Amino acid sequence: MARCSSILIFIRQTGYWSVMKEKLVIREAAESDLGDLAEISRATWDGDDYLESVSGEWVRENGFFVGEIDDRVVACGKLSSMPGDVAWLEGLRVHTDFKGKGYGRALSDSILQMAVTRKEKGEFKAIEFSTYVSNVESISMAEKQGFRVTELFHVVSMENPPLPEAAANLKKVSPKTADFSIYPHHAPCGWKYISHRNKDSVQWMKNNAEFWQVQSGARFLAANRGQEVSPLASSLNDTQGFVDGIFALAEKKRLDYLEVIVHDSHTQILAQLLENGFSYWENHGKANLPVYRLAEQR
Repeated sequence: MARCSSILIFIRQTGYWSVMKEKLVIREAAESDLGDLAEISRATWDGDDYLESVSGEWVRENGFFVGEIDDRVVACGKLSSMPGDVAWLEGLRVHTDFKGKGYGRALSDSILQMAVTRKEKGEFKAIEFSTYVSNVESISMAEKQGFRVTELFHVVSMENPPLPEAAANLKKVSPKTADFSIYPHHAPCGWKYISHRNKDSVQWMKNNAEFWQVQSGARFLAANRGQEVSPLASSLNDTQGFVDGIFALAEKKRLDYLEVIVHDSHTQILAQLLENGFSYWENHGKANLPVYRLAEQR
């Protein structure tokens, strides 16, 4: 047993970490937690949260943790292994009735310490996460932990996308390395950002997204989960073809909502999206999806 601070004690047990802060116990998530996790999800982002849809899968994976008080799950968080030996932190949630009590920070610190320990052992080369810019509590906590912005993206959205003005002749294609050449460091796949300059990234993308091409040559990816799409390299020179393609995809899949995630440098694609009726959630017109990386300690 090692004392980490005046209120946190880390105990290594068989197969998982347990952490206590007052009455809070942190452990790996189980199938029996799904009801509590659904309750947390439905109270997050006005009920428009993805956690409930992925909790079952995450429980079956390694690295999904919950914090409980008196056998009730009040917080959760996920540590995922991504291509390029990146530790990706995601899904940090605290039940609305238990916010402001330090439970989110205790859980976040615990999961981060696990990632740091594995990085020190050579299992990871970097520790990263992303969140929406209005998630000020998580961002403030992360900055205190030593995270710094490494890249910026925009998310714009549209309800009830229209039919494409021109026939897109949409077809599925296989991803190739050149598709990601427009991204300096991270390529978006839904709300995850993949360090694409390694041999495993294209295969990971293939497993987690569909790749589409329109007749004019514009290509884009659509995450398997959710309704998020992002442009690929050929879309830079065919921005309207890209827009027509994602409208055709919405028609094909009967989607009543689309999100497009675009790199901060792709101003021409952003302009085309806004011209075609996409908008920012809060109308600020600035990058709203920062990617954070834990700074190296000197």
